[in-house]
Amino acid sequence: MAKLTDVQKKVLDSIGLSKSLCGRRVLVTGATGFLGRHLCEALSDLGANVFALSRSANSKLLAPKVKALPADLRNQKAVRDIVASARPEIVYHLAGLVDASQDLRLVGPTFQHNLAGSINLFIALAQRGCERVIVAGSSEEPDVSKYGSSPNSPYAAAKDASTAYARMFHKVFSLPVIVTRPFMSYGPHQSTRKVIPYTITNLLKEKTPKISSGKRICDMIYVQDLTMGLVLTGAKPGLVGEVIDLGTGVGTTIYNAVQMIANMVESSHKPLFGAIPDRLYEYPQIADIERTANLLGFRPQWSLREGMIETIKWYRAHPENYGMEKT
Repeated sequence: MAKLTDVQKKVLDSIGLSKSLCGRRVLVTGATGFLGRHLCEALSDLGANVFALSRSANSKLLAPKVKALPADLRNQKAVRDIVASARPEIVYHLAGLVDASQDLRLVGPTFQHNLAGSINLFIALAQRGCERVIVAGSSEEPDVSKYGSSPNSPYAAAKDASTAYARMFHKVFSLPVIVTRPFMSYGPHQSTRKVIPYTITNLLKEKTPKISSGKRICDMIYVQDLTMGLVLTGAKPGLVGEVIDLGTGVGTTIYNAVQMIANMVESSHKPLFGAIPDRLYEYPQIADIERTANLLGFRPQWSLREGMIETIKWYRAHPENYGMEKT
């Protein structure tokens, strides 16, 4: 989990925001997920009073002083009771089923977790009131201006609909929503089902990673930078109603990223490209970092190479996290 670095804290201090979250009541949904755990750690380190909501909320998985609130967003009464109990001033809504596979079996689960669960939260917050709701959208949502209006997975469709509901709640019911669009994040603690940790851990175990063609172009952001972007979105005034990209503005193919990992790990095994099919209707996903810089004063600090070095270092040091004993 990641506290903000001294350099990042100096950035907050330079724009007068280093104390803006201190003592604030902050609710984070999806708190035991990859991004949620990093964000809870950073918020707590900045002095926020953090309430961590997830189905598997457990104090052992969270930073000290973070209060675990186990609940399922699909349960409307449970959501309403937690919002009434936590009385959050700021809410980060990160919860959801994160699987962008083009699988018919995911239609129901993504609808329930990512859309119905979000609506239950929005209703509870609109009824009680709060100062700010930061909704984590997705770079998987379609860019209508470039590629048309059709999402390319059940996950993307549910995220797109959830964002639409969030913006409707802002417009019609005055819910103070900000939509963030995190791009392809990576770093310590990420599930090995994701391509970057999957590649790293397989090579460390001297196994052959089976990859698609690798032609897909993504904007890959190190989790420390993404966490900083979310902190700024919660702290900086004047952002309600905005949609903010959180990425690097640099597109990289999966092929190049995987090859970079292979060169760094120096395994006797090499990635096998073309071993699994490409997803249909893939388009480049690159953040509008200039607009983000204007809104947040934020530019990522870690290059892809620097972020990969830190990520590989963490997985080397924690083999138990991916089913491998220390030697």
